[in-house]
Amino acid sequence: MLVGAIVSVVLLNLITDQAYIYPQARVLAQVLTGAYIGCMVTKEDLERMPKVIAPYLTVMASFLALNFFVGAFICRVTDLDLMTSLFCAAPGGMTDIPLIALDMGADASMVAVMQFVRMVFGMGCLPLVIVFTGRILAPEAMSSPKGQKPHPHGKRKECASGYISLKKFLPTFLVALCTGVIGKRTGIPAGTLTFSLVSVIVMKLCCDTQAMPMWVRRFAQVVSGCCIGVGITREHIFQLRQLILPAIVLCLGYILLCVGMGYIIARIFHMDLREAMLCLSPAGASEMALIAADLGIYSTNLVVLQICRLLGVVVIFPHIFAALVRLFG
Repeated sequence: MLVGAIVSVVLLNLITDQAYIYPQARVLAQVLTGAYIGCMVTKEDLERMPKVIAPYLTVMASFLALNFFVGAFICRVTDLDLMTSLFCAAPGGMTDIPLIALDMGADASMVAVMQFVRMVFGMGCLPLVIVFTGRILAPEAMSSPKGQKPHPHGKRKECASGYISLKKFLPTFLVALCTGVIGKRTGIPAGTLTFSLVSVIVMKLCCDTQAMPMWVRRFAQVVSGCCIGVGITREHIFQLRQLILPAIVLCLGYILLCVGMGYIIARIFHMDLREAMLCLSPAGASEMALIAADLGIYSTNLVVLQICRLLGVVVIFPHIFAALVRLFG
């Protein structure tokens, strides 16, 4: 829906040059996105954090190193500024990263293109690499997958359900909106999304009454797509060809990261090789859980690591990017 909204608004803008959306819509989209991500986090996820903290730090350090390398490469071979280049290589969400990039003065249209490439590659190509690598390096795992029990998605499904009472949805939305506005006024990078996300997590832990239906996520994607699309002009379209080489480098970097660091993490932390490589795949937690199930891997750790990866990229990486731009930009 995000891609569809971007394309439709871009076409409208190119044909009529009249595309417009209220600036406040960006804040609303960030509030809804933060609230939805916060609803995905369960008490069980937080309880498992001490067990996965070491693999998590290793995964995040690997992603950060790749982000720096590819971001610097993009900045060097294209006309994009350093902030935009870093966000282009960020392993976050397809909706979240362009929104944050837009909020921090980066070129959200270029970021959205690279994030789309990352998402398609992460869900379409990397699983094939993981299967092929697993057959070579760990054939015994392919013949006898771990008998782990599927992750209890019961509470997570509540967030994706379209049939959630208004009594649960409204308090969640109001808390996220109020804290998101506070975050916006603080001037902290990605403050709107971060404050709404954290407040919903706290609300969930305290009273367990939060709820965000799936249509909220879709609505946020449409609004985000409109915010990004209105900023894309004919000049941006002509500039897209300069992202071909960076996109290839980004995909190759993820293959090397997935295979190389996946093997190291599997050896150090005694994980299934395919599970470790899936932890390093830059797609969403839900998508990776489904792909893992198709491969015969039912791992709670994988889901927790993917959600924590998304939280870390959304909350921490923008501050690191801002510091790097102040130093080198």
